[in-house]
Amino acid sequence: MSKKAIENGNFVALTKCFLCGESKDIILDRRFRDISEIHGKAIDKEPCPECEKKLEQGIMIIECRDGESGENPYRTGRLWVITEEAADRLFTGFDFTKNRIFFMEESIAEQIGFHEQKPTE
Repeated sequence: MSKKAIENGNFVALTKCFLCGESKDIILDRRFRDISEIHGKAIDKEPCPECEKKLEQGIMIIECRDGESGENPYRTGRLWVITEEAADRLFTGFDFTKNRIFFMEESIAEQIGFHEQKPTE
């Protein structure tokens, strides 16, 4: 047990939502070790309550930087939720019953016109 970690509270850290990047859950090291290096960097693949609500409304499109690929591309901070009907019209040939989350490069999102949309809550 690290006395310094206990004094500084460094045995707790926040996780981030994989989808929106907002703070989500608290991690507690039961041995009271210093885990400050993962604070704000640990990602949980389960959506936060806000993203769960958005996924119930439709298909989530998360914008990533051009040229990024893989399971965790660098995000620009923009995301949109569109209805399944709109997704079917925009992206033919996808099965939206299995995948409700998609990454889209910034240049493609701009070409489609997503950047021109006004934010809604």
